[in-house]
Amino acid sequence: MKIKTLFLCIFCICFYARISSQENELAKEKKNAFAISFGSPGLGLEYARKLSPKLNAKVVWHSFKLEDFEQKDLDLDGDKVDLLANLEVGIIDLGIEYLPFKNSSFKLTTGIGILSKVNLNSVFTYTEDVVVGSVTITKQDVGEIIADVNWSGMAPYVGIGFGRAIPKKRLGFGIELGTYITSAPTVDLTASKLLAPTASQEENLQESLESFKFIPRLQFRLAYKF
Repeated sequence: MKIKTLFLCIFCICFYARISSQENELAKEKKNAFAISFGSPGLGLEYARKLSPKLNAKVVWHSFKLEDFEQKDLDLDGDKVDLLANLEVGIIDLGIEYLPFKNSSFKLTTGIGILSKVNLNSVFTYTEDVVVGSVTITKQDVGEIIADVNWSGMAPYVGIGFGRAIPKKRLGFGIELGTYITSAPTVDLTASKLLAPTASQEENLQESLESFKFIPRLQFRLAYKF
């Protein structure tokens, strides 16, 4: 009888220890992560929080700057021109990540992107002197065309990918492909010297950019769970 009582006590102690261990593991579950990312919105810094086994919330700040990008000998209505471009991007994402499958890192993402600054500035200049009949006009006297294109406001985004915002292990890698859905960009077109009349085409350029309502998102992420 004493032996049975002893075994029962040992069983109860082991069972309690097991339950206590599980409770401690749940209490110590790491639900936060920091991540760095790089892709089409630029360099990103991210904080994520686990809401449930299938839902994660995240805040991401994207920043990118490209200065003095040159492209020579472009064809513009039969003329050769040089392009000097500058691009600046600043976006804050507030999003949700949904993991539909328990044993897979496949995910669906959605949220709102705050376009604090998405600006493309382009300067077009003639590559060579322009000859009109017997008159030669130097490219410096022809002038230049400057186009400022801006996206702003709030833009919903959707995407798919692999890699959890809160990885199962301490470190996790991920990839995400999607798009921001924006309003059409605003355009400011200016021109100088002999090209000054070109500025009157601003409205036509604005209309031609009406379809540019999607900004692609391709991101590669490295996350750290804590």
